[in-house]
Amino acid sequence: MRSPTRLGIGTLVALVISGCASARDVDHAASARRGPLPARSNGPVSQTFLVLRPRSAATAAPGALELRVNSAYSSIFEVGNGPTGSVDFDGEIWRTGVALRTGIDARTDLEIEVPIVYANSGFLDVFIEAWHAALGLPDSGRETRPKFDYDMRLVVDGLDVYSLTGDRVGLGDVPIVLTRRIVEARGAKPAMFVQAAVEIPVGSEGNGFGNGALDWGLGAGLESDVGDWTFGGGLGWTDRAQPSSFDSSSLEIDDGFTARADAEWRWLQTSSLLFGLRFENAVSQSFGIEELDGHVLELDLGVAIDGGGESRWLFGFTEDLISESGPDFTAMLGLQVDF
Repeated sequence: MRSPTRLGIGTLVALVISGCASARDVDHAASARRGPLPARSNGPVSQTFLVLRPRSAATAAPGALELRVNSAYSSIFEVGNGPTGSVDFDGEIWRTGVALRTGIDARTDLEIEVPIVYANSGFLDVFIEAWHAALGLPDSGRETRPKFDYDMRLVVDGLDVYSLTGDRVGLGDVPIVLTRRIVEARGAKPAMFVQAAVEIPVGSEGNGFGNGALDWGLGAGLESDVGDWTFGGGLGWTDRAQPSSFDSSSLEIDDGFTARADAEWRWLQTSSLLFGLRFENAVSQSFGIEELDGHVLELDLGVAIDGGGESRWLFGFTEDLISESGPDFTAMLGLQVDF
């Protein structure tokens, strides 16, 4: 298990970055909110289910159109054996979501995201091993397998119930999210919003890009400004639809539950530092192998920088803190454009 060491290292990294940033001049901090990082866990099975991304309570203006492109590249190593099967997830996943958001009224917006998924053996194995060695983290068995190997299979009761086809670009399932701000921020009172979402089964279940069925979910969040800081949080629940390939096995998919806490520091007039913690529960706890049964807690660190016109760039990385079931490392790049 990586829990105590990873949690300590992750906390230390956050404190170091925050401490270094505190030395910067904040006299000209801007009022515009730029966060939070719209990250989600990028695991091979979990990415086939609906997850509500972190977002601000601010909604798009009526009739306005906002483009959001969020690209995440993850190194995956989740390998284990149990009494009823095995997990062999070894490779790298690149998931890019292209989303359009438009305002319906002064408090409500609608967003549709088209995910593009690609997986292969990648190039990060040497970097990840050096990263783990420098921070004193275990390699969790990486040394037992060839470098730059690729295998993304879940075997239960002798059946291949999930596999992610490598070296192929595919569409993932398409989430459609309706967000309604129900409380306006006033003084110390935070803004609050609620969400409802469905995920349309567009991705190929056979190639591992989707789960082949409709997911739906509900969420709620809040957001409050304190000087140059914004603090937020949220909860989400998803009715995860079980793929047909799982039906003949003993594996049962659990409903999804997410929780998050995030902070933004508007340290300069054109940029913000972003921090976040995200929890996602296990895909299934009926398997007995922590690579699938383990919950995920991820630390997000990033920066948002205003570009020309009505655009903004996001840069960040994510480190899994407590579980074998999340990606080892995720790098993020995002672009937001308001039309």
